[in-house]
Amino acid sequence: MSGPLYVRPIIELNDFLPIFVSASLILIFGAFYAGIVTLVKMQKLKKLYMFLAYFFWILQIYCTYFLTMKIHSQPFTVKAMMIAMFAYLMVPHIYYYLITKSEERYEK
Repeated sequence: MSGPLYVRPIIELNDFLPIFVSASLILIFGAFYAGIVTLVKMQKLKKLYMFLAYFFWILQIYCTYFLTMKIHSQPFTVKAMMIAMFAYLMVPHIYYYLITKSEERYEK
């Protein structure tokens, strides 16, 4: 058997910088989102700042979508990444809910 099983579309050289920047921003915006959610849940910041966390999450979604379009992802990959972003929205809330419930259980 010769030849590749899957041929990836060629990414233009001019798209390297936008791809690199958007991938970096996904990490940065994700860290800000998780950090702000954590600080609000720990009551180090007022609940007023949760809108800022959600704003960073929306920016992360946009950068993720932009990245998938620039690297010519297949529709399944785009859907999987969007599901992962939704999970990234929900996991901190579920985590702190479970922590709160377990603390309540052990304090009784």
